[in-house]
Amino acid sequence: MKIHWAVGVAGYHSLYNHFTQPLFLLSGFACMTETSSKDSQKATLIRNCIFYTVSWTLICLFATYWNVAEIKDKSLDLAQKEARTILDKDQALRYWATDHKGVYVPATEATPPNPYLSHIPERDLLTPSGLHLTLMNPSYMLRQVMDRYGTLYNNKGHITSLNTLNPINKPDQWETSALQAFETGKLETSAYTELDGQEYFRLMKPMFTKPGCLGCHAQQGYKEGDVRGGVSVSIPLAPYRKMETDSLRSLYSTHLFFWATGLFIISLSFYRSIKRLAQRLAGEKLLQEQSEKIQLFAYSVAHDLKNPVIAIHALARVMNKRHLDGLDLKSRQYCEQIEKSAEQVSALVDQINAFISSKEQPLQKAPLDFLEICQTVRAENDHRLRERIIIWSEPLQVGVLEADRLVILRIIRNLVDNALKYGGETLSRITITYEESASLHTIRVINDGRPIAPEDCQNIFQRYKRHCSDSAVEGTGLGLAIVRELVDLHGGQVWVESDGRQGVTFSFTITKNLVDSQIRGLKRKKFRSS
Repeated sequence: MKIHWAVGVAGYHSLYNHFTQPLFLLSGFACMTETSSKDSQKATLIRNCIFYTVSWTLICLFATYWNVAEIKDKSLDLAQKEARTILDKDQALRYWATDHKGVYVPATEATPPNPYLSHIPERDLLTPSGLHLTLMNPSYMLRQVMDRYGTLYNNKGHITSLNTLNPINKPDQWETSALQAFETGKLETSAYTELDGQEYFRLMKPMFTKPGCLGCHAQQGYKEGDVRGGVSVSIPLAPYRKMETDSLRSLYSTHLFFWATGLFIISLSFYRSIKRLAQRLAGEKLLQEQSEKIQLFAYSVAHDLKNPVIAIHALARVMNKRHLDGLDLKSRQYCEQIEKSAEQVSALVDQINAFISSKEQPLQKAPLDFLEICQTVRAENDHRLRERIIIWSEPLQVGVLEADRLVILRIIRNLVDNALKYGGETLSRITITYEESASLHTIRVINDGRPIAPEDCQNIFQRYKRHCSDSAVEGTGLGLAIVRELVDLHGGQVWVESDGRQGVTFSFTITKNLVDSQIRGLKRKKFRSS
């Protein structure tokens, strides 16, 4: 008897080691996955930092480019406005002089009589007091005003024509092109050019022949309304460029400050993120180490507890079988109670192992035949169904379901076993249904047996929580907790519904778009939360 018992225990010990060894390997695989995830998180932070740095730099460069263009446009616009103001003033003065057909002024060395007006009888007048007055036509007067104004304010004005009387009014190359454009109907010409080695903005408008002009220019063949010539003004851009440079220097300093401030904030955020990540990873590493120790302890306890339980169970069975005649009724009841307790402890150890493996085992996601799973569970429970005359119902057609076959099999097996175990004498039907939506598969296991109190439906999936108070019904309180863990691995939810009068409906969902990275993330999340 001792030999047979020892062989049985040794055989179970070998089988148990064979079962637990892959779990340790899977735990190592999980550690490798966690390390890869940590590196990925650091790489993500670095990528985000680079992205924000480049984005902020591009934004600052774009803002700088935009504002530089605005400042340059503004400085040129100011030069154009000054030129138009001066030119409009010159035109107004010319029109005034033209309307008065010239102005008499004292003849001086700076204002001698105009030789090009010698054909006018009253060009020169002598006042009763003996003051010599000479006639200044609009062109003569405007040229003097332009020269004086240019000396005072450092700009150049010029009155010119393609058919000049005075060589001093002869147009330069740019003015010639502008005058030719006026002949075609153009009313204004402007350009940025160089004069005497300096940058100028030049603006020119045409002069039209008025009645007051014919006294001097009728002999040239001009008629009223003809383009007589043009008036130009040249504004030096050096003051505006200096103003532009000062504004750009301030702009560059301001934008550089904002750019550096942004980089500092990005760097500070990156540093804090790296620091928080390091702290979190250190905490996760410590938690993982503690979890591994707890797992190792759990495996060790399960292993050490299983062997004496098997020995107690084996000895009780041997004593009950071989020494049945020598035992009184009380002793036989003790032996049966020992066997029953040993079986319960063994089942509890198996459930603990199953609960741990549900957290550690990676999913093997693939298309599966759900109807085949239903038929497998039905075949496993065929004897119990027939014995209790329970009607089994399953869906006739199921869509393509992509999940881990063994996990779904365990879920259905646990829910059906829960119905058979806790359904009571009123249980007469077990129904499995399937529904499909755009993003979820929904599966329900419905039984018409003993109900669950509505207040118990909220916490029934907690570990070691049993809704049945009947001590005659065996259970460890881990079956539904395992179901919840396995459903969570598939990104779904599980819940129970009961009206408290008859029947219970267990429902769970499986997401359709669960990718491998989500599976690993859910697995790590549930592992840490436990």
